[in-house]
Amino acid sequence: MKLQGKKSVCVKMVAIAVLIAFACVGCAASGGGLTDTGKGAIIGGAGGAGLGALIYHANPLAGALIGAAGGALIGATIGHFMDERKKDLEKDLAPQINAGQISVQMLPGSALQVTTTGQTAFAPGSAVVNQGFIPTLQIIAKVVKTYGKTTITVVGHPDPGGTAAERASLANQRAEAVRNMLLVMGVPPILVIASGDPNSNYLDGRVVVVISPITSG
Repeated sequence: MKLQGKKSVCVKMVAIAVLIAFACVGCAASGGGLTDTGKGAIIGGAGGAGLGALIYHANPLAGALIGAAGGALIGATIGHFMDERKKDLEKDLAPQINAGQISVQMLPGSALQVTTTGQTAFAPGSAVVNQGFIPTLQIIAKVVKTYGKTTITVVGHPDPGGTAAERASLANQRAEAVRNMLLVMGVPPILVIASGDPNSNYLDGRVVVVISPITSG
């Protein structure tokens, strides 16, 4: 019964992601302010999710996520795959790392975390992505699109000061701004979630991007 309950929760989470993806398609189709490039990224991602649902018909919701990611990782391949992606990021992001603008580290579970400084991604009080941060996002998007089998979680952090509601709003806006940028760069929307952390211990405007492996079996 416990196993069945966990499976149900997982299915519901993937279902929400699928619904968000197709809701985004609806927004794009109605002209909700996205560029043509952004619309294409969203529609393309949803199309991949639909294809995955057909292929993995035994569990179509999980299949949608796997289909959008171009497959899943199994067993011993997970660690090696993510080690290689860490090397890719460290190589391509070497200028930013050497300049102290970002850091790349491996987390438990073979997830990769890219963390910016407080000044790298946003100006104080702003939710507009700094131009200097765009090359970093382009490299993250390229790695995810090229090799697949991963999801992205974006966490935005607020600045110090202001009310709790203001900090929450700014953190969420920053996370969503980064997510939207990744979508425009062609990352399927079902693979990217974003959330602010208004209770962050780091009230410095930093952004955390976590790249997690999609596993099967």
